[in-house]
Amino acid sequence: MSDSTDPQARESPPPPTLAQLGLQRRTVPVPRVPNGYALSRVAVEHRGAYELVDGTGEVTGALDAAGRRAARSPFDYPTVGDWVVRSTDPRSGRRVAITDVLDRTSLLCRRAAGPRTRPQLVAANADTLAVVTTPAPSGSGSAADPAASHPAGHRIEWYLTAAFSGGARPVIVVNKIDTVSDVEYEATVDALRRRLGSAAAAVPILATSALDGHGLDSLGALAGDGGTVALSGPSGVGKSSLVNRLAGAEVMPVAPLSPDGRGRHTTVRRQLVPVGGPDGGTFVDTPGLQDLIPWSGDLGLPAWATVLDGLAQTFGDVTALAQHCRFADCSHTVEPGCAVIAAVQSGELAAQRLSTYLELVADMAGDRFGDRSSPR
Repeated sequence: MSDSTDPQARESPPPPTLAQLGLQRRTVPVPRVPNGYALSRVAVEHRGAYELVDGTGEVTGALDAAGRRAARSPFDYPTVGDWVVRSTDPRSGRRVAITDVLDRTSLLCRRAAGPRTRPQLVAANADTLAVVTTPAPSGSGSAADPAASHPAGHRIEWYLTAAFSGGARPVIVVNKIDTVSDVEYEATVDALRRRLGSAAAAVPILATSALDGHGLDSLGALAGDGGTVALSGPSGVGKSSLVNRLAGAEVMPVAPLSPDGRGRHTTVRRQLVPVGGPDGGTFVDTPGLQDLIPWSGDLGLPAWATVLDGLAQTFGDVTALAQHCRFADCSHTVEPGCAVIAAVQSGELAAQRLSTYLELVADMAGDRFGDRSSPR
């Protein structure tokens, strides 16, 4: 008989319930599942195969032949976080058959890297997008904006626009606060709020440390009662370490710090991880993204979830001023009668705010706005 105190002999945790996986959070109808089939959630996506999880445990599945024939775009295939209907018995290659992908309540999607313009699905059905960054230490950035040359201030508006456009609530998580002083942390937060302008009031900022556990209760609470939180941000900011602390186990690989004290890129796939037991929810860990240009095409979500709404929520100050421009197609660069340029000249709008807005619009132009004019 094995020793019950032996770590190798400990029982594995029970599989998550459908409630913990977020089924009761769905705001769209759940179809009736026929006999011989079950509801599962996609935990990991491989090439042509998916790791599925539900109340019975984990199983590997693949989209059935009818689903593959009907697929017309990447949006027709399952992705991490999706709810699917699958057969309970394996059909071929010991894989169950995925026969249906349920309508999504949210979708985080970016323009894939490379010369070809195509969408890359990041996570489906996330309630919250937690943009993870680290505080700016002394000597980084400028005295006026210590976050300017740091991940905390680098293109964070791209992440917020993707969240708002895809129907998720954005939150900024400043991790590794154990590495800086309170003054340095507060300077980073102040710089972020100035940079976010009108969006600052709608985007909470949490302070965490995966090392000493500071702030993990607040972060974990975002996934309470079946909530789903997608973690995103640059490489090395500690996303996987946060997931491991919340899950209470080394479910995601991490690497030692580099010689300069920075984190290393270790996550190579997106993965949905249950946390918090029956009263908890799930986190989606994602690889570090060098860039996240929001996909500006149709996401197949309710009409309110569009890139225009995302821009309006991230840059409400800019888009409100734009309503008073002389020309409806004003690009806010050289046109006479531009209310946005006038606001910059008068000091009402920060020049950096407009510059960031125009840069984001230009980045998304390859998807939809071919003339690179400013969406209104």
